[in-house]
Amino acid sequence: MLVMNELHSKKPTLHLLMGLPGSGKTTLARHLQKITGAVRLSSDDFRLLLFPEPSFDQQEHDNLYKILDHNVEHLLIAGGSVIYDANLNRRSHRDEKYALAKKYKTNGVLWWLKTPDDLSKKRRVEDQNHTLMPDGETPGRMFDRIASVFEAPQKDEKPIVFDGTKVSAENVKQALKNLDI
Repeated sequence: MLVMNELHSKKPTLHLLMGLPGSGKTTLARHLQKITGAVRLSSDDFRLLLFPEPSFDQQEHDNLYKILDHNVEHLLIAGGSVIYDANLNRRSHRDEKYALAKKYKTNGVLWWLKTPDDLSKKRRVEDQNHTLMPDGETPGRMFDRIASVFEAPQKDEKPIVFDGTKVSAENVKQALKNLDI
């Protein structure tokens, strides 16, 4: 059962997150979950649940995101809000999620965590779960690889730009109050 509070939107919301590794996406997602009662679907958590020894190949990736999207759809159909706690740093991946929000007539909100690259990389290198890294890759190389394909939001996406150095419950509550959803 979803517990909703005074910040629950008028209709379900699909919260999408983007930002470099270590920018604070999961921290933001956890605050959103506590404040809104939305269900947080974490690609990292699902990957470890489904693939205890992940291979990080394309088939695993495709299966993981099919399962996440399937869960998103069922939650939106049921009238719940969802936090898509995954790296949506490519426009094509965000477009797939915008299509889900549109299909189920829900709000789609993009949160862009902007954190200085050097700080994001430092956080990622220090905190990387090595189970969530492909064989032969270091946290630094993984950060660089992901950063190299990062696609900033386009004007039509209208993201909530969030300072990744100030991810707190109070700042998340303020950002939610400023949304018209």
